[in-house]
Amino acid sequence: MRYALATIVLAPLFAACTDFANPTTVVDLRVLAVQTEPSEIILDADLSNPAMPVVDPANNPGVTVTPLIVDPLGDGRPVMYTINACPNNPFAAAPQGGGQGGGAFPSGGARTTVGSALCDENSPTTWSLTPDGPVPGERGFQVFLGIDQLTAAFMADIFPDQFGNLHGGFDLGMPLTLDITVNAGTEQIRGVKRVLYWAQRINDTQLANQTPTIDTLSGFYDRDEATFEPMDEPKPIPPVDEMNPTFLVTAGKRSIWIMPSPGTAESYQTTVIDPDTHRAVPFTVERETLRYRFFATAGTFNPQATSSERNPAFDVKASLRLESEYTLPAADQIATDAYGHAVVTIWVVVRDDRGGESWQQRQLLITP
Repeated sequence: MRYALATIVLAPLFAACTDFANPTTVVDLRVLAVQTEPSEIILDADLSNPAMPVVDPANNPGVTVTPLIVDPLGDGRPVMYTINACPNNPFAAAPQGGGQGGGAFPSGGARTTVGSALCDENSPTTWSLTPDGPVPGERGFQVFLGIDQLTAAFMADIFPDQFGNLHGGFDLGMPLTLDITVNAGTEQIRGVKRVLYWAQRINDTQLANQTPTIDTLSGFYDRDEATFEPMDEPKPIPPVDEMNPTFLVTAGKRSIWIMPSPGTAESYQTTVIDPDTHRAVPFTVERETLRYRFFATAGTFNPQATSSERNPAFDVKASLRLESEYTLPAADQIATDAYGHAVVTIWVVVRDDRGGESWQQRQLLITP
């Protein structure tokens, strides 16, 4: 099972301000998320020789890549990005936050054979997916992987276990690496996003991932300390209207809870290594975990992230809540827009186990 598929690993190269005190406060050029549609692709490959899979072109759709790039201090400067693709390196360091222990598998175990390495621009197995040049940061872009490229990616993503059995993309799913380079003025950052390919359908019940969504965002001021339930009626926060921000936040309150609507957590099929046979076998995840992350152009969120599932390391009887408390910044830290409004932009990002990701953006009008 390969979980760490949606991680964005940023590598700032020339960023002017990357030492921010709180990661929920966006003060520099950043990629907060990347949506790929689809995020999971089930091919129909011939695996009679796992080291040389034969991929059927009919099952190979294009992938629309849409990054969430924010540049709060850029003053409207052009932001452009390019996309390279390369095979997963199962021997590279595991993505940050994987939380997996050591073991005889590369990167610490079957769950951590998803490397976080950027693509080597000089490698013959690094492919440019934006051959016509950089794409404007506010646009999505559809990319296509050729059959020869996918075959090379499957062939590269192979590793032996401690018993000499081969595993990798052909039996655990192949997380193709997308290396996204963002340029804005003299600043450049790079991020890694992955698209999950299966060489064959695991079984008749396997369905490709559906992107999770946040339908609404709501805000309320007070939460019961015993039950964690809202004490005032949550009010919907309307979509962004830059000329007329309509959701008022009273500065005297100092904080407000931002609550995303629950997404649909799917059941899905994956594979795991059987401890007796040391072969990949089907495994059903009854309900995926949806993770919510919170960001703002000023002020902070606590907690930084929430989840649709309880952490088994903590009290399983505790109330499960998706909201995060937004603490307003000091008055001199709030930027005013062209209309004189004291406005903060917030983003809430949801991601699932298999690389599905989407978000909602809102604006808060801070009033005395």
